[in-house]
Amino acid sequence: MSAYRNRLAHIGRRAWIAVGAAISSMAGVPLAEAGTGQAITSISVVGTRFEVTTEDGRIVPQEDLVGAVLTIADGQDRMPLRIDAVETDPKNPDGGVMLYAMSSRDPSSGAWRNICEPDIEGRRMGFPLAGTWTQDGRHLPSDTAFSITCTGGAQAKCVRFGYRPWETSPDGTPLWDHHQACTRMIRADYCGDGVGHTRNGTPIVIYDRKGIQQDEAAPDMSFEAAWGAGGALCVSHTRIPDVLTMEGLAAICPGVRQQPRTACESRAGALILNRSIDRRTVQAATE
Repeated sequence: MSAYRNRLAHIGRRAWIAVGAAISSMAGVPLAEAGTGQAITSISVVGTRFEVTTEDGRIVPQEDLVGAVLTIADGQDRMPLRIDAVETDPKNPDGGVMLYAMSSRDPSSGAWRNICEPDIEGRRMGFPLAGTWTQDGRHLPSDTAFSITCTGGAQAKCVRFGYRPWETSPDGTPLWDHHQACTRMIRADYCGDGVGHTRNGTPIVIYDRKGIQQDEAAPDMSFEAAWGAGGALCVSHTRIPDVLTMEGLAAICPGVRQQPRTACESRAGALILNRSIDRRTVQAATE
């Protein structure tokens, strides 16, 4: 065990992270001594990294965070969050995205349990992300608050797709709104009210005008919608008619226009575009 890890052995006794209700909005607070006497002055989030800074200004290496226990709080309730593993995201080999296996204690048994459900690859990891999320799905910036998102969730998926909200595209465009638009698209949140209209595991193709994600032809898939930070700008077909029909969409989101592919795909202001299976087309082909 390294000297750094020895110093972090008791970080859970001193480190207080305030957790908000709905989606684990957290805020780092300056910390007192940890372990052998080396003071931990702050825990912050940089990109997707927990950045732990010691009193003498040193940043604890990522690998030395393994085994550290942070104490998080939701109102008056407090619970430990243990970092069990740290790795660079294999889908982002540039090192820009870190993944953490994190666990908390089961209140009934006291056993440590991974806080993330398996994603489509079976991975149970996640990372912190600066900012807070409102109930209607808006991502709000913050210098101190952050949330934890698991790789099976929309926020993490969009970061791993390349829409890193803390970065800019090569032409200097901030990617905050692209990430926001991507989360709306992943969840089929057409109205931009935080209500999704899809099912886990539904296949989609995502692309954009920045070249971060490229359009790909896929069997039975056709253009679905153009997306902005506030939801769908226009829709050619809903993703799962059993969940929401075009008529149902018009009833709950009268401002979202139904447009044919050519008009919708070229819609000004679209940040994210996607394809999905149009069940009407598939049905017509089989008749």
